[in-house]
Amino acid sequence: MPGILLSALFSCFTMVRIAKGPWMRNPQYLAVSLVGSVLAMLALNAYSPGMADEFVAGTLAAMAGAYAGIAAFDLALGGE
Repeated sequence: MPGILLSALFSCFTMVRIAKGPWMRNPQYLAVSLVGSVLAMLALNAYSPGMADEFVAGTLAAMAGAYAGIAAFDLALGGE
């Protein structure tokens, strides 16, 4: 579990920086990307136990979850 959370944390910082710019100016995006990343990692772990600990699959799931959180937040705000 700690490995899942650390991977999700680092991935959400990276995705916010790539998608929205400096994360210090966008803490709301950091929060929603963290939630999305953790949910994606937990879903991957539920689907295939141990797969979230793999380097490639875990990173891709965390990045996809972070981006999905950002996109859902943008849709909820009716924007971009």
